Amino acid sequence: MAFDYSSLMGKQVRLDRGGPESRHGEIVAVGTDYVGIYNEKDGLIYYNTTHLKSITVNSKDAVEYFVTSQTNAPTLHLLEAENFLGLLNGMRNLWCQVNRGGHESVQGVLSEVNDDYITMVVNHELVTIFTFHIKSMSYGVKKENQEEKKDKNQEQKQESNEKK
Repeated sequence: MAFDYSSLMGKQVRLDRGGPESRHGEIVAVGTDYVGIYNEKDGLIYYNTTHLKSITVNSKDAVEYFVTSQTNAPTLHLLEAENFLGLLNGMRNLWCQVNRGGHESVQGVLSEVNDDYITMVVNHELVTIFTFHIKSMSYGVKKENQEEKKDKNQEQKQESNEKK
């Protein structure tokens, strides 16, 4: 018997207990094999439920979130589909992030989707990622990685030294 994620719609949850994929947020979308959560820091994240190891509901978090989120009231642009593959198709030609952290995290433009793999354009390279191994997927805002942050900081230091 499969777990009914729709019963948790609108609730605050933590998906997985730890590690780079673990996130907390409000469940805002549910499909046959995915669940979408939203939090202010990460935005919308869609999880392939095949890879979820645990789900935790915390009533204290729900109350705190309700009070703080009412003042910010973000506008969500939810993608909805029957299944995870349908979600991926809806993200074609968008800036996406596959997986949340660790060495398997990839950011780029999603260019091709089929049953077995997706193809992304990442820094002038075509990267193929096998669909079964996608744990989570989000789209929209590009997040800077550590190397990009270092490069920007070095540029800013150089500019300030040149002005002196």
